[in-house]
Amino acid sequence: MIQHIDVHAVLQESVSGIYTDLVTRPTGRVVRERIEHAMATAHGAVALARIDFTRVGCIDYSCADEIVAKLLRGRPAVLVLTGISDGHREAIEPVLAGHRMAAVIERSDGTLEAVGAPDAAVALLEELVARRLAVRTPGGTLALTLA
Repeated sequence: MIQHIDVHAVLQESVSGIYTDLVTRPTGRVVRERIEHAMATAHGAVALARIDFTRVGCIDYSCADEIVAKLLRGRPAVLVLTGISDGHREAIEPVLAGHRMAAVIERSDGTLEAVGAPDAAVALLEELVARRLAVRTPGGTLALTLA
């Protein structure tokens, strides 16, 4: 089973006021710590989590580093990012590349794309297929096997 974590809801629970943007490292740290707590309940050696950014307005580089990169660095995990806008991607992708890491973006049609360092991205997709967490579709793309 894959965990689903709504980043907007975590942000609302973590910071007083009504915010939709992930800016500043302290905000990112609080959100990441809440997500880590949720992921700590995952079974198995590698956590698989769908991190949903749908209702997040923007994310800056410091929050991308604090949340996405540190979640990957903190424990063996596969992060499936959903609801990713072009703006989110502009912050997340270079941060992951700079750390030689990768995460998976699940597009609205269910297909997967790895982002981050090219070598890490290719290895991540191969790992998902090898672990039977993703399958190749007839069109040559990948899709998760788990709901």
